[in-house]
Parts: sequence; C-alpha cells; structure tokens
Amino acid sequence: MRGRRIYIFSVAVFLAAVLSGCAVSSEIAAKSPQQLFRKAQRAMDEHRFNEAHYYFEQIVKNHPDFPYADEALYKKGYLEVVLGKYADAQKSFEELIKKYPQSEWSFDASLWAGVLGELTACQKTRTTAKAGKSKKSGAARSDCESQLKRLKSENEELRRQVQMLRKLFEK
Repeated sequence: MRGRRIYIFSVAVFLAAVLSGCAVSSEIAAKSPQQLFRKAQRAMDEHRFNEAHYYFEQIVKNHPDFPYADEALYKKGYLEVVLGKYADAQKSFEELIKKYPQSEWSFDASLWAGVLGELTACQKTRTTAKAGKSKKSGAARSDCESQLKRLKSENEELRRQVQMLRKLFEK
C-alpha cells in the first residue's frame, strides 16, 4: 500500500512538472505578437537582454507578417551584438535585408552587417596571427587592430549620420 502511494505521488509530481512546462510554452504561444513586442520592448528597456531577445525571436519565428516583424528582427540582431553573438547578429541583419528590403530598418541593418562582416574577417586574421603560422603574423595583427579601430570610428560616424537623417525625415 505504501509503495503504491509513493508511485502515485511520483506520477503526480512528474505530470505536474510536465504540464507546467507545457503551460508556459502554450502561454507564450497564445500571446499575440503585440503582447510579445511590448514585453520584449519592456525587457529591453530594463536591460533584461536575454529575455528581450527571446521575445523578439518568437515574433520573428512565429509572426513574420506582423507589421513590426522587421523591427523585431532588427532589435533581435542588435541584442545579439549586445550579447556578443556577432555571427548570429550578422545573420539576423542579413535576414532583415533579404526579407524586408523596403523596411526603414534595412539601411541600419546593412550597416551593421557590413561592420560585423569586417569584424569577423579581422577576428579570423587575428586567429591566424595568434597561431603564429608566419613571421608576418605580428604585422597582420597590427593591421587588423588598426582596421578595427577605423571601423569602430566609421561605425560611430555612420550612427551619427543616420541619426541626422532620421531627424531630417521626421521634420
């Protein structure tokens, strides 16, 4: 009798754990894209970047026709940059350019994709230089670091120019 109670209790605990996990999944799936977007934006504003990324990713995957899906994809890529996932960010920005070429976010996404492409190339050069495969590795590393500094300053300049353009278009 006692063994039977333990068995029933174990099954009940197992089912509760499984069903509560399903409830969370179905709760997120049942949310409208507007609700997900609001949650993502709030999480982003509160610097809960992983949570914001998750919600934006849900919009991109499950609601590609949502009017703000392009913005969600852009912000997903931006958060990937913030989280240090540069390769994923580059893919997100390239996906935005491909899926939503007329989006107001496509210009910024193309800038980010270009900068991240250069960064990836520099990191590959740096990795090769660290491996010490040639005597020129020190020069390659120095060249890569100077290119990285140049790209960072260009990125800042482009951001400033984009902000100026946005202000002009708002008027």
